[in-house]
Amino acid sequence: MAETWHVARLKVDVRHEGDIAVIEASGECDLITSRKLKEAADALFKTGCCKIIFDLREMNYIDSSGFRVLLEAKNKATEHGGDIALVSLTAPVERVYTLLRLHELVMRADTVDDALGALAPLQCR
Repeated sequence: MAETWHVARLKVDVRHEGDIAVIEASGECDLITSRKLKEAADALFKTGCCKIIFDLREMNYIDSSGFRVLLEAKNKATEHGGDIALVSLTAPVERVYTLLRLHELVMRADTVDDALGALAPLQCR
């Protein structure tokens, strides 16, 4: 099942690779648009999904409210035995990721396949 949400400057697509969800987010994620990213993640948690990959290769801007959504998703996932991974950070996203020192908190992978491999062994509870 795939879903697509559009909010002005942010597009969010959700697809599944087995029991792992992949959220492809493109555009700009700020205080207003981050709501859609949060809704996508929350909808997955409601279905029992606890392993989410955020594919950000088409994300050209993200602010602290967007990263707050990602950290909230991380917390919810780990509460249920899962985790999240960020994939393909663009230069603007990488800059904020590094500035906020998120490398200490959130897993990062170069490709979706790498993230799938890292999340696959985890068991949701």
